[in-house]
Amino acid sequence: MNRSVRLAVLLRSPDEDDADDRERHGNDDDDEDDLDCELHVTKSSERAPNNRSPGPVQTSMEPVFATVAEEDGVSVTSAEVNGFTLSELRFPQSYVQAPFEPELPYLAVVLEGALVKSFPRRALDLGCASAVAIPLGATHGARFGSEGARILIVRPRSASDPVAGCFDRIAELRGRELTWLAWRLAGELRAEDTAAPLAAEGFALELLAATTRETRAQRTHARPPAWLRSAEELLRARLADRIGLAELAETVGVHPAYLARAFRAHYGLSVGEYGRRLRLAWAAAELARGEAPLAEVAANAGFADQSHFTRVFRRHVGITPARYRAQARSRAFQDR
Repeated sequence: MNRSVRLAVLLRSPDEDDADDRERHGNDDDDEDDLDCELHVTKSSERAPNNRSPGPVQTSMEPVFATVAEEDGVSVTSAEVNGFTLSELRFPQSYVQAPFEPELPYLAVVLEGALVKSFPRRALDLGCASAVAIPLGATHGARFGSEGARILIVRPRSASDPVAGCFDRIAELRGRELTWLAWRLAGELRAEDTAAPLAAEGFALELLAATTRETRAQRTHARPPAWLRSAEELLRARLADRIGLAELAETVGVHPAYLARAFRAHYGLSVGEYGRRLRLAWAAAELARGEAPLAEVAANAGFADQSHFTRVFRRHVGITPARYRAQARSRAFQDR
């Protein structure tokens, strides 16, 4: 089965998602009318020596397809699928990564925490929901924040692989659908079923496709206008609020229909689906790092109730919130 066919198998039609939401909430969750639908998201070259431990140490692990190890004080969960190396790295607080030259290009998405990547002519300040595409040979180091960081890495296994063309220059990518896809991919690295490798490959392909679109838009200067960026920022700021398309359009001073068309053209998703992914990404992060009751997470993420949250989360992620939390907090995947 080729990659395109595999990816198609993994994706549900947006119509199916909208129909399911309408069944639960009538028309309240229509993508273009109401954004209350549901969401407030190795290779050693990425782990230069830091003299924190003598070397890789294999640890106990759940019966999943990913492996778990610790190297130089960094917890590494990694797996190889068709053409990719996928890794989730957990860096301790105030970790300093010495400058190194990557032997392969890669995409890094910050799931939690913050860091500064320093290149010879520039420095990138990367926080949660930021991402960066690093080309082959781009020498750089990194300094991590007071809380450390959790980073998802997607890397081709060969510089000659066609997907390596996604990384032809250093490109800073600010969230969008990357965060949600990265959280879903991180979840598959903990999955215990035989479909996990296929699902992980699908999310990796989606991440690379989103990276390609973003870097292409940057090269052609097809950046969203200021009012559209304001609309996107407002969605993030009011993650758990009931905010409709009409209210959003009025706030940024455009007609709702124009906002809907422009948003989809620039971000590749409807306003409602974009909001849904933001909320699910936030909820996934909260489940992974916190102990708040599920009902509280559901309310803070803007869901109608815990039942609604569980149903939507399971549909999009493949497991219940409780199971996701159990996997994220399992002994094999905790910070060392």
